[in-house]
Amino acid sequence: MLHTMVAVAQRAGRIAQEHAGRLRRDEIFHKGSTDMVTRVDRELEDLIRSELARAFPAVAFHGEEGSYDPLADQPRVFVVDPLDGTTSFIHGHPFYSVSLAYREAGVTRLGVVYLPAFGETYWSVHGSGAFHDGRRLHVSDTAVLIEALAATGFACVRARLEPDGLPLFNDMIYRIRGIRRCGSAAIDLCYVAEGRYDLYWELNLSPWDTAAGALMVREAGGRVTDLAGGDAMDARRHIAASNGLLHDEFLAIAAHYPRPEPTADSAHSGMAVL
Repeated sequence: MLHTMVAVAQRAGRIAQEHAGRLRRDEIFHKGSTDMVTRVDRELEDLIRSELARAFPAVAFHGEEGSYDPLADQPRVFVVDPLDGTTSFIHGHPFYSVSLAYREAGVTRLGVVYLPAFGETYWSVHGSGAFHDGRRLHVSDTAVLIEALAATGFACVRARLEPDGLPLFNDMIYRIRGIRRCGSAAIDLCYVAEGRYDLYWELNLSPWDTAAGALMVREAGGRVTDLAGGDAMDARRHIAASNGLLHDEFLAIAAHYPRPEPTADSAHSGMAVL
């Protein structure tokens, strides 16, 4: 299954790369006032769903661009973001990815993240580690917050949710060495797993954003929770991922800031990533 997922992700990624930064206006659509989807997002989801169904017809599919049964109703399911980082993709910014995860009985067993612009593949197997093009990954050993390089995103701001994550961001920027914002949660999580980032957090995410990357971090020796320190990332729609050494200190800071309640479409998300 892992080999098939890698092959499918790479095929989808090569198609995405052909169109990055080259879309016409009539190929870009708005799901909301600030949330965009492209013709390529939808075509890639159709391709990935078809390829996976052909190889594994007994496994359900849950993606970003379609209407699917709740994850909690699926004992075996692929959780897929065909194009994570659509805004970057539209503008030709290279930080976008194809993210595939396989869940069984609520537990993410396999994760694949492909970065088309770089031709790089990350994958992880529950209980067997995380890898970047064959090289085993391990989180960083940064133990002091002020020495940390962190990443975040602003999905909550894009969705116009209140309270949003800006107060926490404004606090954290003074407590760390630097912060990056590439626009793909899947890539951010892979970079935590690889030790490039020491910490990542974001609000208002969905399972397809985080399923593969969260497994990557855990299999690389890191820690992944919701911002309350629990395992309800899907239900609460927020995530914190770190090398583990900085996790409790970050959560203690985050506890001072309110978070938006899950939106009505949260029922679409299903269960927690375990």
